[in-house]
Amino acid sequence: MMRTIIASTVVGLLAGSTGFAADLPSRTSIIAPPIVPAFTWTGFYVGANAGYSWNESKTHYSYALSNPADFAEFNALGLVPQRLGRNADGFIGGGQIGYNYQIGQVVLGVEADLQYLDARQSAGHSITLQDANGSNATVFTGTRSRLDWLGTVRARAGYAFNRTLLYATGGLAYGRSASNSFITSIGVDDDGPFAGLWSGSKSGTRLGWTVGAGVEYAITDNLTVKAEYLYYDLGRAKYQIAGVSTDPDDEFLGATVRRDTKGSIVRAGLNWKFSTF
Repeated sequence: MMRTIIASTVVGLLAGSTGFAADLPSRTSIIAPPIVPAFTWTGFYVGANAGYSWNESKTHYSYALSNPADFAEFNALGLVPQRLGRNADGFIGGGQIGYNYQIGQVVLGVEADLQYLDARQSAGHSITLQDANGSNATVFTGTRSRLDWLGTVRARAGYAFNRTLLYATGGLAYGRSASNSFITSIGVDDDGPFAGLWSGSKSGTRLGWTVGAGVEYAITDNLTVKAEYLYYDLGRAKYQIAGVSTDPDDEFLGATVRRDTKGSIVRAGLNWKFSTF
């Protein structure tokens, strides 16, 4: 009898243990890894940039004489240049704001930026003429210009290799430029000493176009770094220079000045991309 009771108790305990073990989680079950969302370029962003610019502008002159028939001789003497200019290099810095939309690996967007430029330019030309009678004249032609700031509103189109984006860009450019030119003459002729001064200027906001390309890399889901090249052309400004001379025989009346405003920019920047919405 005692043996039967002990055997029954052992069988009951074993059966209970088996049921309890069945309720425990299996050690061989697979836990799914967390889902990491794929990176996307879609979203608004703001940023800052800095770089280097060089201005390739030129100043062109068309001269007015009291006797136009003498223009060939006037030009052959080299009294005044046909154009003046040299590259003006300097710092550029500013900020940008934009939006990207990614479709597959294609990224389309729009960006606006505003830049400060340290782009100032000056050039001059001087010539002295003397004849056998002792008459002489020194003529100096000078020009100065500057581009105070530059803004652009551009479309962007690129191809994304995950976190690397290669893109082309182009659109509207605008900026404030100022230019002035002057011509001075001083010398002695049969009537005695003489001097002359002619000058003119123009300033204001100009509109033009820009085109370029760049590469951008996403360091994190929100922070990106970029390098970019832009070429800009703000067109040609036109103005007159006029003045007087104390030489009664001076046939120079002034000139029409045409000033190109164009150049190139190389810059690097940082953008903060907001969460996609």
